[in-house]
Order: sequence, then structure tokens, then C-alpha cells
Amino acid sequence: MKTRIVRRAGAGWANIPVAGYAPGLPGNVERHTIIGARRENESEPGPKLELRYFRLEAGGASRLEKHEHEHYVIVGEGRGKVYAGGDVSELAQHDVVYVAPMQPHQFVNDGEEPFGFYCIVSTVRDFYTALSREERALIAANPEAQFVQPGAQVRA
Repeated sequence: MKTRIVRRAGAGWANIPVAGYAPGLPGNVERHTIIGARRENESEPGPKLELRYFRLEAGGASRLEKHEHEHYVIVGEGRGKVYAGGDVSELAQHDVVYVAPMQPHQFVNDGEEPFGFYCIVSTVRDFYTALSREERALIAANPEAQFVQPGAQVRA
């Protein structure tokens, strides 16, 4: 792939369609896949990394999940919270989060303004795994994690 510049345009990026958190899921989360796309294997053409931007409106949340791939998150706008591997943190613009493999995690906008973040992942990666009953019980028992939304972005 040649060098590519994607220009900011309004609340998104030029020629980048806005989608929901995942295909077919309604809700108050926008997904902008800026560069890259999921690939089946390394031999397919295209970038090795995928850059996405998620914007969570007030009350919005990513899916509570875990997976084998690591990813990096950089807050682009607003304030929010993250539950990651048993830890709870408040996030603000320019904060950076590393999510380790198989670490349960969720990003939540518990404020009134949009909360947006860049997410960088490998284009060749696994799909998410639901949390075990034991992992969900640990979250439910954690008083600092009461903001976590186990039902967010889950297909019915």
C-alpha cells in the first residue's frame, strides 16, 4: 500500500463511512475504520495494522469482551471510563491504554459529551470471546466497576 492521507471532515474523515460498533448492531456508538481492514491472513495485500475511531455518545459503551490480540487506545475527545483486567480508570483526551491479550475490557461514556478514541489493532486477528461466568461475577462484585455494561453491543 502506498502512503495514504485521510483528511478530517466534520465529525469524521473524508470518504470514510460511519458504521455502528459492529455490522448489524444498532446503538449510540459510531465506528470509523480510517485505514486498514480485517484480513484472513498475512499474505493478503494491505496494511498490517488497522486504525479505527470509536465515538460513544452519552451512555454509550463498547462490548465487554476479551480476545487474543492486543490493542492500543488513544483518547481523542471527551472523558470516559475503562474497565481492563480488573482495573478501573477514568480517561481524558490524549490518555493511552494498552489492552493485553485475553484481558476483559470495556470503554464507557458515563458523561454528557461524546467520548471518542482511536483503536489500533492488527488486521489479522481473532474475534472476541465472551467473558466467563466467573469473570462477570468478579466485575459485578467490584464496587468501582458499577459503570460496566455487560449487555452493550451484544447481538440478541
